[in-house]
Amino acid sequence: MTTKNDPAAAERSVAVERNNIQFAVPAAVNRRGRRGLLALAAAGLVAALAFSQVSPLQIIPLAQGYNPDHNVILHLKGATDVLQTDLIFQPGGTTGWHIHPGPVVVVVKSGALTEIHSNGCMTVHPAGSGFFEDANEVHNVVNQTGIVTEVYATFLSPAGTQPLIPAPDPGGVCRNWHEK
Repeated sequence: MTTKNDPAAAERSVAVERNNIQFAVPAAVNRRGRRGLLALAAAGLVAALAFSQVSPLQIIPLAQGYNPDHNVILHLKGATDVLQTDLIFQPGGTTGWHIHPGPVVVVVKSGALTEIHSNGCMTVHPAGSGFFEDANEVHNVVNQTGIVTEVYATFLSPAGTQPLIPAPDPGGVCRNWHEK
């Protein structure tokens, strides 16, 4: 081990330290060779520091989902409030029947949500899925699993409106056997 206060060790090697990076040069190398190795060590140090810099942008994923839809249109007119939320649904938790005054982008981080549409048909959104809710679509969302479900939702609403507006149960009965 080389220390800065040990003259014998300094004769054995020259250490260049920066950010805990050490480049050791054997003392047996002549002065000309030592300068060349020190230049090489300095170049290596500069390269190491360049790669250790923090990027000016960090993208930290909170949740990621996939949606197979090929025709997603988010249409907004006028000033818009944007609200990003982390929604925690306990087992059996529900939003109640409601509408949104603007579109909503949803990613299911964990668990699963069952969306009950106004026609009574249901869509289950498992963890890792993403889905979109259209403005003024009456629906209800329920956690029918036995575990906590966590969801990230981004509400795009006309300025000054509530992102979720209660609505009466439309009483629809699902007649489409393809949806569950």
